[in-house]
Amino acid sequence: MEGSDRLGDAALWRGVVDASPDAVLLVDDAGLVVSANSHCLEVFGTPPDDLVGRPVQTLVPAAVPPEHRGGRAAGLLHLAAARADGTEFPAEISLAEVSTDDATYVCATVRDVSSRVLEQERFRSLLEAAPDAMVIVDESASIVVVNRQVVNIFGYEPEELLGRPIETLVPERYREGHHALREGFLAQPGVRPMGSGRELYAARKDGSEFPVEISLSPLQTEEGILVSAAVRDITERLRLQRETDRLRDELVATVSHELRTPLTSIIGYVELMMDLDEDALGLTARRMLEVIERNASRELRLVNDLLDLSSIDVTTVEEPQRVSLGSIARSSAEGAAAAALSRETAVSVQVPPGLFVEGDPVRLAQVVDNLVANALKFSRAGGEIVVAGGREGEDVWVEVRDRGSGIPAEDLPRIFDRLFRSSDAVRDQVPGAGLGLTIARAIVDAHRGRISATSALGEGTTVRVVLPEAPAVIEETG
Repeated sequence: MEGSDRLGDAALWRGVVDASPDAVLLVDDAGLVVSANSHCLEVFGTPPDDLVGRPVQTLVPAAVPPEHRGGRAAGLLHLAAARADGTEFPAEISLAEVSTDDATYVCATVRDVSSRVLEQERFRSLLEAAPDAMVIVDESASIVVVNRQVVNIFGYEPEELLGRPIETLVPERYREGHHALREGFLAQPGVRPMGSGRELYAARKDGSEFPVEISLSPLQTEEGILVSAAVRDITERLRLQRETDRLRDELVATVSHELRTPLTSIIGYVELMMDLDEDALGLTARRMLEVIERNASRELRLVNDLLDLSSIDVTTVEEPQRVSLGSIARSSAEGAAAAALSRETAVSVQVPPGLFVEGDPVRLAQVVDNLVANALKFSRAGGEIVVAGGREGEDVWVEVRDRGSGIPAEDLPRIFDRLFRSSDAVRDQVPGAGLGLTIARAIVDAHRGRISATSALGEGTTVRVVLPEAPAVIEETG
């Protein structure tokens, strides 16, 4: 080829450019192609020899800015190129100057990126088809991609969010702590499904907050790790859930009241019959009455638990009093003494004086009573139950520890759910309806506290209640 003769070593040049996986063009000062490698056939659909002498602009549509047509620009360009049949395709074009003794050329390396662009378009289509707001951030937590759903959920136009930190969508009160959570995720990235057990909130453009579920997925790219977050507004779901809970509690309360009256009557008549003389009531009949009394009393306890659960207001405590945790712990231990003795189990109290909270003393005592009763159910003979207490910052805590069978790890997150009974409790036929811990949690919630449990199979369980400490007074006795 005439143009390549001016380079001196045409064979060497041909070997170098043909080794490239892309189309390579050499363009002179007049904008004419003087050499083309073999890959031009698959990229442009034209044999390389047929390209020699043609203006380079025939390979770059007229829509391309004039400064790029002559091949004088440098760097990496994302342009549209043209095939022999006139069809255009997206291309990456890298330009570099090549100088010889008598002339300067521009070497253009052209890569067909049609498949990459198609993948990007598919990705964008999938992103836009998602029912949730999709937000993708880079390793610096800057937003790089969003879909149109962010308009409906957050109130931002997509272009308003690009380049901004992800904390833009986090409520002000959570932003400081969010940095640590974000760094922790990037240190150990992994898929985290929606509803991971935490209450999450997001912030709209107008600053208002709303509850959300967020699913996180790391994306490994050439530029580093990107994190995709699917954000779902669950405001309506929570509203429906609260309404469902209210209707269910009303139904439970109504049914429980209707059951309580006949059960109380049955137990009353059984007690009267049990007081009859031996002549009036035979031994067999007395045993049958004992069975009736035992089962009726059990059902009455269940009804009372259901009534307790439906009557507890989870937001307020009426007429709160100053309550000593030490007094509640000691009273609970004394009340459980008989049951503990029958099970050959000791109950000890390790609550220091001076721990006070404000609340309903009857309800708070019910919490500790339920925890101690639960511990007794699962304790082994010869074991020990400890009711302990202490301070934690501006809060106080009381916990009940046992050395019983423990709770399976898969059951532990659900032990406070209504009517839940662990697989071991069902297998071992441990008495109970699965309401004690649910009632305890509702009472703790009403006192602006929190309740949690830890357990190890074969070693025992600890249930801890943390409550705001009551303001100090001049004289405190516990």
